[in-house]
Amino acid sequence: MKFYLAIFCSVVTLFAFSCASRTPGQPKPISEGIKGKVTVQEGNFMPGPDQKPDSRKGKDGRRTVYIYAVTTAAQAEGDGPLYKAIHQPLVAKVKTDARGFFQCKLSPGKYSVFTLEEDGQFFASLSNGKGELNPVEVFPGKVTVSDIVVNHKAAF
Repeated sequence: MKFYLAIFCSVVTLFAFSCASRTPGQPKPISEGIKGKVTVQEGNFMPGPDQKPDSRKGKDGRRTVYIYAVTTAAQAEGDGPLYKAIHQPLVAKVKTDARGFFQCKLSPGKYSVFTLEEDGQFFASLSNGKGELNPVEVFPGKVTVSDIVVNHKAAF
């Protein structure tokens, strides 16, 4: 009888630990690709006596994240940071959750990450020395973190 009780307790303990790794509603972790958080900053972010430091962080952003083959400014229509069209292959698109979190399984390679804004334009405020818009590189077996701060409606 003690033998069966020991086995039962072992199984229950093992089950409890295996379920504790994720909270309900949280997406299954990926092992290769990109993940990040979209934060939106709108309004006046100028320093001043009536500005509280916490009010300058921004808020979680619900957006659709578009992932294209690495894109230069010459391959996009518009004036940065907003673009009307991207002339590169679309690799994936994913929606953020209520907290602005997104993740996407991708093969190793170089990509450009954009958010779709309310007016139908694509947002990317960062570029590198090669003119690539919001470039993100995925390495074999790794997840690259790519946080996005949407700030085209903010004053600094």
